[in-house]
Amino acid sequence: MAKRKTWILSGLGILGLLASFMIFWFYFTKPVSFPTNEQLVKEINRTFPEASASVIQETIPVDDRHVVVPFISNEDKYGLSYWVWKKHKWTVATIDTKGEPKIWKINRKDPSAYHLVWNIHPEDQVSSIAYYLIRDRGYQITEGIENYVPRVQMEKKVSLQEKPYGVMELPDEWTGFMNAVIEVESTQKPNLFFNNFFPERNMFLGWIPYDQSDKETFPEGSVNGNGYSNGNQVIDHMMILNKGDLEYR
Repeated sequence: MAKRKTWILSGLGILGLLASFMIFWFYFTKPVSFPTNEQLVKEINRTFPEASASVIQETIPVDDRHVVVPFISNEDKYGLSYWVWKKHKWTVATIDTKGEPKIWKINRKDPSAYHLVWNIHPEDQVSSIAYYLIRDRGYQITEGIENYVPRVQMEKKVSLQEKPYGVMELPDEWTGFMNAVIEVESTQKPNLFFNNFFPERNMFLGWIPYDQSDKETFPEGSVNGNGYSNGNQVIDHMMILNKGDLEYR
């Protein structure tokens, strides 16, 4: 009887080890090589036929488990696809038929893991994009205490002269400011940050496209596309601004 019990316990132990190994192998092993361009086109079109992808412009690793793939369609649209290593395979998580700037929150709890992603159609003749982090000024009285919130405006300009697409981490100055606001807000309104894009409704990211003469332009061919999402990634739109939305000293 004791011997049988020992065999049962040993068997359960082996099964437990095998289960642990399978879980680790399935969820935590390092990614294999990324699909070829031909495989990427095939998978994009299989997942979302409306994309009609034909040319892969580049594969841009964000980290070892997240990759951005800009592409050109048969209809000469410049789109974006977002790929994730999950459950032991590369999966296309989101596809956009047009490449207006968006924010990919790899980890929505950590602004340093946010990335700006874009693929602007060359016919829009956008020479550069100015990205902004803006917090509007505010004033309120709470329990007889006056509180003034100053305006914050941070800019990062990106050239599109060499290529119309790109991926960019938020600048350290931006993430430092955002984390400071998050820390303050979380003590006053727990979980507010995780229920909204930013801890304050009057703080946002935006962009202004400029032509070769450094004048504002509207990228008609790069906005208002269609798309596919499996719902597992947080990829948010950005507000297009104009100089009237900015303040200068």
